[in-house]
Amino acid sequence: MPHTSPPPSLPGGWSIYLRTALNLTILTLIDSDGKHREIGFNPLSSPGAPDRTVTTLEEITEPELRVKAQTLIDTHHQRTATARVNCEAFNTAVSDLSQLLNQLTSTASSGESSLTRARVTINDDTLTAVLTLTATGPAAAPLLDLTARWPRPTEAPDDGATQELDPHGNLTVCLDQTHAEHFLTWYRTQV
Repeated sequence: MPHTSPPPSLPGGWSIYLRTALNLTILTLIDSDGKHREIGFNPLSSPGAPDRTVTTLEEITEPELRVKAQTLIDTHHQRTATARVNCEAFNTAVSDLSQLLNQLTSTASSGESSLTRARVTINDDTLTAVLTLTATGPAAAPLLDLTARWPRPTEAPDDGATQELDPHGNLTVCLDQTHAEHFLTWYRTQV
């Protein structure tokens, strides 16, 4: 008989907060820093159950609720693994990211009073990388010109690349992972 490892459980210092509301038990997975990582819902199994925080699944005596708690943990592990794979793919596609972002911010900046920022974050819904470029004041014009010259990918939907120019002349460009990889690959040939 093959040996199987036990299912993932709560990481050290993590907890699940169980709260009742209406006819539901709301389960919130909380990390060791107190941040909410996942949330799930289960039909209320025992009316009048007090709100409580558990640090092990064994503390949840209701079998159906324990299964839901395990599913919450599994979902978190799956989402984390998916985000990791997407980040690694992004890093592989743009292995010189730091150098490109440094060049991009120095190119887009046009004076001491302007601030240009480039950062990569993760989209919580798609679990993919997002490149956000922010230029204020005079730095907005060079960034706007750069993004206007960029030949956007034809295979990706247009909603993966957005530009917002506020009334004060501050420009924010957000690119999803596909657009960011394409933009940075193109930008590499421009410097």
